[in-house]
Amino acid sequence: MAQVTTSICNVKNITSSTLIYQMSNDWQGAVGAGGLGYYPKDIKSRVTGTFQHVGNQNGSQGAVVYRITISPSENYDVMVAWFNQPNSPNKAYTLVDQAGSFTTDRWAAIFNALINSESNSSSTLGAYTSKVEIGMEISQQSRQQSVLLNWPC
Repeated sequence: MAQVTTSICNVKNITSSTLIYQMSNDWQGAVGAGGLGYYPKDIKSRVTGTFQHVGNQNGSQGAVVYRITISPSENYDVMVAWFNQPNSPNKAYTLVDQAGSFTTDRWAAIFNALINSESNSSSTLGAYTSKVEIGMEISQQSRQQSVLLNWPC
């Protein structure tokens, strides 16, 4: 029987604004069932949002995009991606960009950047930074990723 890899993802919002879910992409696997079986629709200020991404025989590989509104005229999208494949190094990638800039035609380039990344990544746009790290194997089937959004408050 093939090993199924699960990623438990924590998105910690240390900003003074709410993060709003925009979109996601699954290369391998999908968001799991149960209480962690969906991407949080919004992640309030100073709160951690958690979800479970259940992989298939090729692992758990996906990305999610959240929007942060700094002011009515200043909005950014934050993308976090993970690569959690059995018998392979964990990889994580993040990118901060202008609101609306993550479109489906960018997923191939994002996946290429992800597979060429390390276990941690950071991205800064102006004064705004996103940091992501995927941890070591928790068990043979599960690895955990933590995301820290560090924005001026």
